[in-house]
Amino acid sequence: MKALAITDKGLEKVALLELDELIKVKGKAEECVVVFNCKSFQDLFKFCYFGQSIERVLLLFDSFSFKNLDDLEKKLVSSLKKIKLKDWFSKNTTFKVECKRMGEHKFGSHTIEKELGKNIIEQVDKALGFTPKANLESPDAVFYVFINNKKAYLGVDFAGRDLSKRQYRVFSSPGVVNANLSFAIIRLAGYTGKQKMIDVYCKAGVVCIEAALYVSNTSVNYYSKDFAFKKLKPFLKKDWDAFFKKLDSKRKTAKLDILGLNSMLRHVEAAKKNSKLAGVDKTISFSKMDVEWLDTKLDKSSVDIIASRIPCPSKHVGESVVRKLYKELFYQAEFVMKKAGIMALLTERTGLLKKMMTPGFKIIKQDKLWAGKQSYEFLIIQKI
Repeated sequence: MKALAITDKGLEKVALLELDELIKVKGKAEECVVVFNCKSFQDLFKFCYFGQSIERVLLLFDSFSFKNLDDLEKKLVSSLKKIKLKDWFSKNTTFKVECKRMGEHKFGSHTIEKELGKNIIEQVDKALGFTPKANLESPDAVFYVFINNKKAYLGVDFAGRDLSKRQYRVFSSPGVVNANLSFAIIRLAGYTGKQKMIDVYCKAGVVCIEAALYVSNTSVNYYSKDFAFKKLKPFLKKDWDAFFKKLDSKRKTAKLDILGLNSMLRHVEAAKKNSKLAGVDKTISFSKMDVEWLDTKLDKSSVDIIASRIPCPSKHVGESVVRKLYKELFYQAEFVMKKAGIMALLTERTGLLKKMMTPGFKIIKQDKLWAGKQSYEFLIIQKI
């Protein structure tokens, strides 16, 4: 059976990594999605539960390109005819249609939701002999349409919510990127749990927390097991307590060599509180420290990875301030990092960062990553 995971642009490669690791499946990347053949529903449940780079997971009914609104609506109706509606509807089943669009269109998501919802009611009535009830607040089944420019995907939503939103992120800080992007930083840096990793601008601690959740085999949904798949008709009798208990039994609690640093106490306190809410406060550390003090607190050549979302010149932070930060960062990294160590740095613009890079380092990878409509530049810099 075909399935689809929706992610942010640039994170498709990370979602493919997770597919392979979590359910031993190779997928195909398209812009903002990965399409894959799933071996079982159990695998889809597991991918929803553990995925850290994804926003939604769908059982995929159909995908197609379209020219305009009329063409889209006709093809959605055609796609509905391929669905075995009796698998998803009983007389008591409620449903809703949800649509997300990426790109520029001359129609809104509400238009698609309304029209497809009407067609589902007509098709169910015709095929099964009863009229299903729509429920926009708490439906049993969500039929999800994802539209990216001129490509559309239709499926049933197994997540039921935006999986990029973490419940542990109660305490925030200005400039913090979302959790999926934070996870992507550490995965693209090659972090496996065996290295010493530090975040020198940890803010709310999200990069460190995502790294700890990943290597400790702790689901980001450990404290939030509310998924749409639990309400779907085929799975109503499943023992969900036993299912999640089995997955959680592989959780690890060993101390990790992950350190988050920030010069402002309020950011450090926010990070500590968030890590406690995520259940990883005993495995990682946070400390109030300015970058310029790294060589006094850390041993020479002791750090494998520096993974950070760093500032860049803006209307809030002047270039002279950022220039000083970059100079200090490379100076300190020269001392604390191991040879061939990696700096995985995310920022809005990397022009100044490249200019400030010292001879002891080289750029080995450049990429562009998104969080919604916000684009970032990502550099992997290696100590020579």
